[in-house]
Amino acid sequence: MTRRSQQGLVIFVTASRVPLAAAAAAIVAFASARSPGAWAALALLLAVEATDALDGVLARHFGVASRFGELFDPYCDSVARLVTYFGLASAGLCPWWLVLVMALRDVSVAYIRIMCAVAGRAAAARLSGKLKAIVQGAGAIALAASLAIAPAAETPLPVLRSAVAWAVAAVTVWSLADYFAAAVRPQKTARPVK
Repeated sequence: MTRRSQQGLVIFVTASRVPLAAAAAAIVAFASARSPGAWAALALLLAVEATDALDGVLARHFGVASRFGELFDPYCDSVARLVTYFGLASAGLCPWWLVLVMALRDVSVAYIRIMCAVAGRAAAARLSGKLKAIVQGAGAIALAASLAIAPAAETPLPVLRSAVAWAVAAVTVWSLADYFAAAVRPQKTARPVK
């Protein structure tokens, strides 16, 4: 396999997250509880999260990690997760305000990183961003699973779904605050060697 085809494979795995998420969102929006569609949406969301782990592993394995990949990966993450939560909200599995909170965080962090780059400041990915991605991914899977394996008595489901939505929102807002705080914090300057 040539280096170019290795890079292409990694980019394909990263990009595949978006159509997988779109398919899951479309299916979950119209699926009923315990239906094959609900199970299919859950399987697709598991595949979305698998691609998020696999692309980085492949890039490091092949030695083709790049600046483009560093930027393309979070872009695909954002689009895939927003599309996913749009489908979940359409199905009534999470509130619409959560999609707005996620979109505002992603747009804000993108602009924070642009402003830092223009100012010549480092704008590296932060741990809060990784944790946000994990919580959002796990939240989407939990919400889809609540539809796929819904018990006959659905009394606890609204409480579970609300708890997931609030947890996702809290981590998402915390991540935004963390990026903002890092951007406005004065950078340490290197001391001149004497």
